[in-house]
Amino acid sequence: MGVQRAVMLLAALTAGSAIPAQAQNAGAVVPDRPFMVIGRRDLLFRTVLPGIPTSVRSNDPRFSGEFEIQGPAEASVRVELSLPTALLSPGGATLPISFASDDGSHDFPHGLPHRSIFNPHTPVVAALGPNGKLHVWLGGTVSPIPGQTSGTYVAAISITVFNLGI
Repeated sequence: MGVQRAVMLLAALTAGSAIPAQAQNAGAVVPDRPFMVIGRRDLLFRTVLPGIPTSVRSNDPRFSGEFEIQGPAEASVRVELSLPTALLSPGGATLPISFASDDGSHDFPHGLPHRSIFNPHTPVVAALGPNGKLHVWLGGTVSPIPGQTSGTYVAAISITVFNLGI
């Protein structure tokens, strides 16, 4: 059974006034063939105000996190996400983050969107499409406290893909 991993950064910016957050470039890992996992887009929360939870849905076309899994056409895989419980600022402040049972979705590109929702806390079994690709999207919620320190907050999300060989 082959195992592939990739890491995506997520970012949020807290401020007393509206200031857009800066995203980090998505990381990519090129594992042993025949599979490859690419971080296509970071999960980004944009502006987060102290005391006000901010959510991003997994179907958000600009701000949800996105991984692309490439491999043999129609290969069966098990996908597991390693999720943080907090984001960290360069100064050491933390920002709580949570992931709901419907914050994960996946689909393979085939012309019509047929996203399947899944709980990102539990493994999901899926198949790559006829083109050998599977997209995994992730949403989440950050919950700043009323006196949250301003700044950029980041954390890593890891994805592990197991080749089920079926």
